[in-house]
Amino acid sequence: MPPETDTDTGTGTAAGRRAGRGRISPQPDGFYAPPAAADAGGLVVEFFGEDGRRAVYSFEHLPCPGLHAALAAAWARRVGTAGGLRTRGAADGSWSGVVRLVRWLGELSRPPRTLGALTLAHLRRYDQHRRMTTQGPAVVQEMHQVRALLKEVEPQEVLRPQVREYLEQPARLYDRWHVEQERAQVPGYSDREFAAIMAAARGDVVAIRRRHRAARDLVERFRAAPQDLDEPTRSRAAALARTLETGEVPLVHTTLAGGGQVADMAAWREAAGELFLTTQDIVPLLVLGVGLSGRNTETLKELSCEHRLLEDRAVAVNLLKRRRGKSRSRETIHWETGTDSSRLRTPGGWFLLLHELTAAGRVFSGSRRVWSIWAAHHPAGPSEALAARRAAHGHIDPFENRLGRQLDLFRWAARHGLTADEPDDADDARGVRPLKLTLGRLKKTVEVRTARTVGGHLPSASRTNTPNVSFLHYLRSDPRIRDWAEQVLTEALEDAEGSARAFRGRILNGPAAEEAARDPQAAAAALGTTAGTLAAARAGDLDTLVAACLDFEHSPYSGNGLCDVSFLTCLRCPNALVAEHHLPALFALLHQLQADLDTRDVDDWIGRHGATWLIVTRLILPKFTAAQREQARALAPKSLPTDLLDGFKEPS
Repeated sequence: MPPETDTDTGTGTAAGRRAGRGRISPQPDGFYAPPAAADAGGLVVEFFGEDGRRAVYSFEHLPCPGLHAALAAAWARRVGTAGGLRTRGAADGSWSGVVRLVRWLGELSRPPRTLGALTLAHLRRYDQHRRMTTQGPAVVQEMHQVRALLKEVEPQEVLRPQVREYLEQPARLYDRWHVEQERAQVPGYSDREFAAIMAAARGDVVAIRRRHRAARDLVERFRAAPQDLDEPTRSRAAALARTLETGEVPLVHTTLAGGGQVADMAAWREAAGELFLTTQDIVPLLVLGVGLSGRNTETLKELSCEHRLLEDRAVAVNLLKRRRGKSRSRETIHWETGTDSSRLRTPGGWFLLLHELTAAGRVFSGSRRVWSIWAAHHPAGPSEALAARRAAHGHIDPFENRLGRQLDLFRWAARHGLTADEPDDADDARGVRPLKLTLGRLKKTVEVRTARTVGGHLPSASRTNTPNVSFLHYLRSDPRIRDWAEQVLTEALEDAEGSARAFRGRILNGPAAEEAARDPQAAAAALGTTAGTLAAARAGDLDTLVAACLDFEHSPYSGNGLCDVSFLTCLRCPNALVAEHHLPALFALLHQLQADLDTRDVDDWIGRHGATWLIVTRLILPKFTAAQREQARALAPKSLPTDLLDGFKEPS
C-alpha cells in the first residue's frame, strides 16, 4: 500500500513523495551518511559502481601482510568516487591483476615486507613471469592496472625512486602497444558472412517471437472463453496462465523404464521458454541487436526498459556508454522502428520486440534493464544470488551482477552452419572453415558498411563513436574499406587534376640550381625574376611555409597587392618558387593532408586539398631525384604550424 501523501504540499514519507511542478523536492529523512569505503581494519574495500553493481574486495587472506594496509587504501581510492574504475567489470579485471601480483610476491624466497621494499626488479620479474604463460597484450594491460594502483599510494615517497620513475611510463608503453594492436586487428566480416550471420539471428528471434505470441494468444483465449477449448488445450492453457501469473514454471519429470521419475531439465527449460526468455535466447538477440544498431555489446546489455515512442516511427532509448567519462556516459538516442513488416530490420523494432519478450519476466525479476531471463535450472552462484533467484522463481536480470556473462557464440554459429569465406590449410578436405563469431568484429562490420553507405563521411558514419575512434578502431585496419576508399579517392582526384594542371609555380631543381650557381643572371631570367631575388630565395630569406615567394607585395589573389591568402595557395601562385630545401616541409605537408583525409569525407577533402596534393605529388616531387626525395623525407618535420595554413587572421 503506498504511503499517505499530501498532494497539495508534497509532504509525506520520503519513499512516497514525488517531484513535480509546484512541489518540494523529496528529501530522505535524517542526515545522509555515505557508505564506508573500507571496514574498520582497512583491509576490506566496498565498491559501488556507476552501473549499479556492488562488490567487496578483501586483502585479508593474501600473502605479504605488510603491504595490505597501503594497498587497501590505494585500492579504495582507485575504486572510489574520484577513481578511474567506475564499473564492476572494470574493477574485477583490475583486482585480478592485483591479486596475482601479491600472491607472486608472497611466493618469493624473500618477499617484500613493506611497499618501500618493493623494487623495480620485482615488477620487471613479475612482468616476465606473466609473459611466460599469457599473451603479451594482456600482460601489458595488466601491468598498466598495477601501475595505476601504485600511483594511488600516498605518500608516493613510500615507494622507491626507481619505482616512482617507472610509474610515469605506463601511458607511453600502453599507447605503443595499443597502436600495434590496432594494426593487427582482424577485419570485419564480408558481405556474405554478415548476411548469413544476420539471417541466422533473425530466424532465431522470429522463432522466439512466434512461440511467445502463440502461448500468450492461447492464454488470452482461455481467459476469454475457456469453454471453446477442448480438454487437453484447456488444461495446457490453464497451466500457462498460472505460470504467467505466478512466474513459477512447474518442474517437468520424465518416467524411467523402471517406473521411477527424474527431472527433465531440457523439457523444463523448453516449458519456460514458451512465456519467458531463457539463457539460449540471449545470443541471437544480442547478435541481431549489434548487427542492426552497430552499438557495443556492453551498451546493449545496459539498455533501460524505459523508453518513449515517437509517432510510432521511432523510439527514444536511454543508453549507458561507460567509456565516454562520467559527464557523457548517458545519452538518449532515437532508433527507427520501421513498419510492421520491417520491425526486425531496424534497431528500434529490435528494441520494442526485446521489451515485449521480457515484459512478463521483468514483473518477477524486478529488472531495471530491458533484459530478463528465466534461469532456475542453474544451481551455481553466490548464496545471496541463489536466494534471490528462488524468491523470484528463477527470473533474473542476466547482467545484474556483471556484464561478462559467458556467451557461447562459437557453438551458436556452428549450430547454424556459418562458415568463413577464406579456408586455411588446417581445414577439412571440403575446404570449409567454421566462422568464428565475435560481437566486436560484428560491430566493426556495421561501422565499415555504414562508412561505405555515406561515402566515407566520418561524421555521418560515426553514429556510436567519435570520428577518430571509428577510424582508428574499426575502419583503418579493414582491407575492404581501404580498397574502396582508394578507388573513390582516385576517381575524385581525377576530377581535381584540371585544377592541378594550372600550376604555374617555378621549380629550382638540380639542373636549375647548378645553372643559378654558374650564371645567376641567366638562371634568374629563365625563372622570370632578378638575380638578387633568386639569391634571397635560395638563401631561404623569402620562404613562406612550403615554398619561397618571389613577389609578396604583388599577389594575384589579393585586391590590395599584399598577399593575405592561405600558404597552401602558394603552390598555385605564379610568384612561388620551390627549391630543394623546401622538400622536407612538402613531405610534412603531405603527411598532414593525409591525416586530414582520415577525418573528412572524400568530396570535402578534394575540394580543400585535392589540387594541392596533385601539385606536390605529380608536378613538384617528380622534378627532383630519388636521392633528394629520400633525404628530404628523412628530414621532414613531424608537423607544420597548422594555424598558418588558413592564412593570416586579424588579432583578437
